Amino acid sequence: MQLIAGANTVLPTPSVELVIRARVPQAIDLDITAYLLEQTTQKVRGDTDMIFYGQTHTPNQSIQLFESSSQPDYLTRIRINTAQLDSAIGKIAICATLSEPAHIRDLQQLSIDLLSDGHVVATSEINTQSKTEKALILAEVYNHNGRWKYRFVDQGFNGGLKPLAENFGVEVAEPSAAPPQPQPSPSVAPPITSSNANIFGQPVSSTTASPNSQPVPPPSSINLSKIRLDKPNSSINLTKYNGSFGKIQVNLNWNRSGGDRGKSFFRKLSASQSVDLDLGAMIEMQNGATHIVQALGNRFGSYEKSPYIELQGDDRTGSSLNGENLWINGEHWDQIKRIVIYTYIYEGAANWAATDAIVNMQLPNQPPIEVPVNEGGYLSTCAIVELKNVGGQIQANRQVQYFDDQQKLDEHYGFGFRWTVGRK
Repeated sequence: MQLIAGANTVLPTPSVELVIRARVPQAIDLDITAYLLEQTTQKVRGDTDMIFYGQTHTPNQSIQLFESSSQPDYLTRIRINTAQLDSAIGKIAICATLSEPAHIRDLQQLSIDLLSDGHVVATSEINTQSKTEKALILAEVYNHNGRWKYRFVDQGFNGGLKPLAENFGVEVAEPSAAPPQPQPSPSVAPPITSSNANIFGQPVSSTTASPNSQPVPPPSSINLSKIRLDKPNSSINLTKYNGSFGKIQVNLNWNRSGGDRGKSFFRKLSASQSVDLDLGAMIEMQNGATHIVQALGNRFGSYEKSPYIELQGDDRTGSSLNGENLWINGEHWDQIKRIVIYTYIYEGAANWAATDAIVNMQLPNQPPIEVPVNEGGYLSTCAIVELKNVGGQIQANRQVQYFDDQQKLDEHYGFGFRWTVGRK
């Protein structure tokens, strides 16, 4: 069976083999990787959920990688036994990446076959000459309504192995100098939270999300051409898809150990709780009302009613692989004037360079947007991105400005909250 991009077939047996063949010119390295993605998040859960040249199998041998390269001919086999997979895994993404500065078009041939009991079930050829990318998602083995299926994907991804891996939730370790030692810094006010302007200093009730809420997984057709908002590229206008923005997901993740990096392909998940970042948002509605959403003061907001923004629990231990998540109801974007999304260090040394913090914003069927937060020295609060309603569209403007605390951030952006010391 010849499969074209997007076509799928049911696996005839639980145990199958994928065979990737290529003709690779000298001085180019081709790497095949497999990512085990959790059903609900579509992300890896940790080190053991990636199979690559330095880790060729899962602990129970449910996935095994065998490479045989003698340039220019290249052969890789990936054996998958779906019956042995952890029940939480819903998809395995098979990918190919090239060493710098090569592109997929530099390959003379690239194909992938699906075998069952030694017989070819499906085969696909990649037209390498049309590919300007440095990485490809070749295929997926995925669970659909209890049945395991195979899909030929053939989806290009710019940037190579590192951004491809990061898209699947992997934190890739890189050699780096040790972070600078903390220097004496001005005293910072204790963590503070807002209260309603008419009820100064009194607790205000809010709709809270269940701590066990799980983020909705992104669609399988996600566009992987990630957009990075940095100093040279600080603004982007977002348009509606099928007349709506849908659910906008904002994720904050960071290196909880405060800068301790492993030397493996993955940055090891640290049990340290030395750094606790919190995600928040200040919102101005079109009618002039202002709201704040953050864990301090238990102001988790609401997705279904004003301000149409909800914080999905609070990662108080720093142990969640998914970090902190904020949902914005894009169906009601017309009622929102602007949003300032920010983060603050609730516990731990205020050293942003050591946190490796990064914010990812995902809109349905649109490229993910990422904003690194790693330049701020020793101030405790950072305004990350401002979302403005401009003619019904979303204008996302990178901020990455640092302040002593949330009150100083509020004063800068002019929301006008009244502030008091708060706890969570």
